Amino acid sequence: MVLSENKLKKISISISIVFYNSSEKDVKKVLSTLKKLNSLSEFTFSFFLIDNASTPKLHLDLENLQMHNVYIKRLEVNNGFGASHNAVLGDLNSDFHIIMNPDIDIEDLDGFVKAVSYMQEHKNIVMLSPLVRNETDGNIQYLNRKMPTVFDLFIRFLGPNIFPKRQASFTKKQNGYDHIQQAENATGSFMIIKTYNLKKVQGFDTSYFMYFEDTDLTRRISDEGEVIFFPDLTVIHGWRRDNHTLKGLKPMIISMVKYFNKWGWKWI
Repeated sequence: MVLSENKLKKISISISIVFYNSSEKDVKKVLSTLKKLNSLSEFTFSFFLIDNASTPKLHLDLENLQMHNVYIKRLEVNNGFGASHNAVLGDLNSDFHIIMNPDIDIEDLDGFVKAVSYMQEHKNIVMLSPLVRNETDGNIQYLNRKMPTVFDLFIRFLGPNIFPKRQASFTKKQNGYDHIQQAENATGSFMIIKTYNLKKVQGFDTSYFMYFEDTDLTRRISDEGEVIFFPDLTVIHGWRRDNHTLKGLKPMIISMVKYFNKWGWKWI
């Protein structure tokens, strides 16, 4: 039996990672992740490392990561998370594209293969969100959230002990992490997306500098097909929660206003 050319062709995956004055630890973590993924013979990878107007030292650190399938793009101006990822959109020629933070670590290679294979088999699925765990203690990060309301966002900023049942409902703590299900609000820390569909919706809405661009993308790409939460793939996330600090509050509020102005204000 002779396999068709289509079956012989490896699945191509592109990955974009945005750096903004990232730590040396994160750069080393990315290097480790690149090596692990390159060991998967089922796929061909291309890695786009985007230097978001960082310090010269970081750019030099990234240059030291050069491999045959690593491409470094240096941006002179920091226009935000979504705009930085969109900067390589025109360079993508892959079956799947992954949006990934530099503080993500992929140890679950079997789960990674399962996730891509699942999307390959289910043509209606356009984006996949994994199970995310803490780097420090391995606990689940409750990022498989519902669509936000102003009230949900307000009480989350105040702390986990404010309206805890409502917060648990928003993050789907009871039944949101043990089975494949629709994802209403996928996390931007790690997304697997069919490249054709990502290009069709023109990537992220660049009017968001930071925060809500992942929620917005989830809503827009849902018009192309299904977005799912897939717990059979686990990634490890360092998770610097800047939006829970006074420094991060201002850009979060600006993006929140843009989001609700675009999609309609839902208060409760």
